[in-house]
Amino acid sequence: MDNKLSVIIPTFNVEIYLEELLCCIENWADEIIICDSFSTDKTLEIAHRHDVKIVQHEYINSAKQKNWIIPQATNNWVMIIDADEKPEEALKEEVTKFLATVENEVDLAYIPRKNLFWGEFMGKASAYPDYQSRLFRRDKGCYQDKEVHAQVEVSGQKVYLKHALVHDFTDISSWWLRNNRYYRYELDECIKKRQKWGMKLQIVKPIYVFCLIYFRRGGCLHGFRGLFVAMQWFIYYFMVGAKLYEYELSQHQDLRHKSANSK
Repeated sequence: MDNKLSVIIPTFNVEIYLEELLCCIENWADEIIICDSFSTDKTLEIAHRHDVKIVQHEYINSAKQKNWIIPQATNNWVMIIDADEKPEEALKEEVTKFLATVENEVDLAYIPRKNLFWGEFMGKASAYPDYQSRLFRRDKGCYQDKEVHAQVEVSGQKVYLKHALVHDFTDISSWWLRNNRYYRYELDECIKKRQKWGMKLQIVKPIYVFCLIYFRRGGCLHGFRGLFVAMQWFIYYFMVGAKLYEYELSQHQDLRHKSANSK
């Protein structure tokens, strides 16, 4: 049985995270592949200090980037880890045991993720267990054709691991820059699905998500951190709706302009 593991790390300007992650996994993973989107900071300089394979590829969206690099892994099992995540020590042990005993029918293992906000884990208010489809057979797994939040699809059986990847929210500026990219991906997904702007998308969904996180999942028990998490998701979905409104407005204006020019 091939129970060796290739870890793939997609990167773009992640100098503040990468060293810590590589130090955490370099004596554990059998192969580490950095799939870089032409970083302009010290990301590659850091990567070159470690025993890793480095490839660069133009970024279109997360799913396409990962589907491009997955077949290039040497080993039968692949694990995707974002640069701003770290596996718990217990997760590394669990993955090692899993690979040594996994049955042939199993193609994918879901891994829970602990989202920290300024160092604090808030359980369900942080979306826990937030299962991620990150560990799978190289030749069996493929990310969905989605612009954002794509998951791995396999034909075989799926299992759930117990221990987690840890993801720490770093600062508001990084969050805002990241989300600005995600708004564009969400808009592309809306266009692909032919979704139309409306008050349900613009108002009802953001309010529903805020109430879900702040009240039902207990964000209100975690002070400002809990309020921030609920508000950030309100803002996220509000901005997705606003992006779609802006797009439809621009399309309408373009049609009016073309109509006026044709007269």
